[in-house]
Amino acid sequence: MVVGVSLLVPSASTAAGKAEGRPDLTVKLLSANGSGCPRGSAPPVGANVLPTGAVAVRYGNFVVSGGDYRTCVVVVNMATTADWTYTIPSVENRMWVELDAGGTVRLGTSMWFTGFAWTVKDAKQVAGPLSNYWSTSTAPERPTWAPCGQSVNLAIAETVRVAEASSNTASLITTTLDPPTWRRC
Repeated sequence: MVVGVSLLVPSASTAAGKAEGRPDLTVKLLSANGSGCPRGSAPPVGANVLPTGAVAVRYGNFVVSGGDYRTCVVVVNMATTADWTYTIPSVENRMWVELDAGGTVRLGTSMWFTGFAWTVKDAKQVAGPLSNYWSTSTAPERPTWAPCGQSVNLAIAETVRVAEASSNTASLITTTLDPPTWRRC
């Protein structure tokens, strides 16, 4: 089963700001590369700031069948008001899985500010039988704060592996960066 997902235009940037009582945060998708986010069809990936302040990355064609794997590395530019910095407290992923008994899906998530050490590096696995949404959540071992007064690029790498028969499938739908934790510079 393939789940349809509405996408945002990749070149668009979105912002959430002081109206919600937090500093401005602007997100712009810079690139999406890998077998899980192929070019050439509808926009493969979109990114935006949600009303809650969370940042959502949506995938269009990130579908993997049994005995295979796919990856996607997304780079987004994140800019905020000059006198504020932030850290991402946790990352959540949501996917649709169709697994027979014995089938498994493994999701590897890595995230980092470019030029800094890993902020998040984690892997989760689920086994069949299962025909439903599957969500994961992971948090950094220690917070990495964005540099003060600068826009910064954030890289998010997702790898999905599906084991066993080709009837087993997984479709990564979203990666959500929970609302940032803010502090003044």
